[in-house]
Amino acid sequence: MKVFVSKDFGTNRKAILPLVPEPTTVLKKEDLAQVNLLSNPTDPNSTKVKFAFKILKGGNGEAARDVIQWFMTVERAFAGLNSNNGQLRCQMIQQFAAGSALSGFNHNAQVLAAPARAALTATAQAAVNADDGTNTARRNGLTAQLAAMQALTNESVLAQNGGLAIITTMTVLLPNKI
Repeated sequence: MKVFVSKDFGTNRKAILPLVPEPTTVLKKEDLAQVNLLSNPTDPNSTKVKFAFKILKGGNGEAARDVIQWFMTVERAFAGLNSNNGQLRCQMIQQFAAGSALSGFNHNAQVLAAPARAALTATAQAAVNADDGTNTARRNGLTAQLAAMQALTNESVLAQNGGLAIITTMTVLLPNKI
């Protein structure tokens, strides 16, 4: 029986997720996002601490470990800002990302938001259709709810999903092999 060895065997190829993290270097101040975090996130009068981290640019320049580290760092920033609002998180990610990371996030936000918005609108429309019209206040409330669902932005739709969709939009940056 013949054994064939891959042409890639033994060559110095860079690992997708190396066991030892490579040191990160930031050369310019423009490559950093900086926020003021509260030492006690629930107390707005607590001491503020400056927190700076690398802006995620996406593309081939960043390793999988960098993307994972960026997720963890952004979660720390959200915790320090006491931010559990999905819409605010979505807007902040647009400030913390650039290049292909930002364009991938914006594209995937539209892709994920469209079916979610359609489902919310269909549910509100079904409630309006099911109303018998005997209670004017209820009818007005259901109509207002339908109008609100139709006016949702991509960020507000993602916010209603608890921010999970925000993370899903950023996974496009990880290589498929991971």
